Amino acid sequence: MTMICIICFNNHAEDDCSDFVSSSKMNGTEKKPSSSLTRNLSKVLLSLPTHIQMRRCDDTITFSPTIRILKTTIIGPFEGRFIPEDKLTTAPRNGFLIKIFRENGNNLVLDASDERKNNWCCLIPPARTSQEINCLLFQRKYKIYAKVVRTILATESLSIWYSSNYAKAMGMPETPDGGPLALYGKTGRMIFR
Repeated sequence: MTMICIICFNNHAEDDCSDFVSSSKMNGTEKKPSSSLTRNLSKVLLSLPTHIQMRRCDDTITFSPTIRILKTTIIGPFEGRFIPEDKLTTAPRNGFLIKIFRENGNNLVLDASDERKNNWCCLIPPARTSQEINCLLFQRKYKIYAKVVRTILATESLSIWYSSNYAKAMGMPETPDGGPLALYGKTGRMIFR
């Protein structure tokens, strides 16, 4: 099976990509509370980068940048409560399952039901159409990341979907609506998948 790396678009798995180290990253590392007032904030809020805004309306959460995010930026790692697949008792948030595949077959799934245990990355909503996709989820070693696949303007919300390799492993379609996804490789050449 030919694998196309979502990081560099060459023929290898993401685990083997040397470009990962040199990619610009937007992490989700939790900041330590600086006062007693911030001690009760969720891990989502504590891990939110300064140039990302979170908006909440009822049960819907969206994230928008305050500055432009360039394509090829890596978001993550996704940090949260990962549990054995057979222990998941609630439906995935937004119906979007995030899984860590392990060689022994004892895969883990993200339980995103508690904001106190997950960083902001874990709550990026899934795209509803192929045109909405601006981040693609992938696994590198035993961590989950997302790659920004087109520049995201300050007026847009982050929308995630599975990378091609990850979608195949999940048994999911490569886009939410079956439409083609236009990606841009290192040379600026458009690649449809």
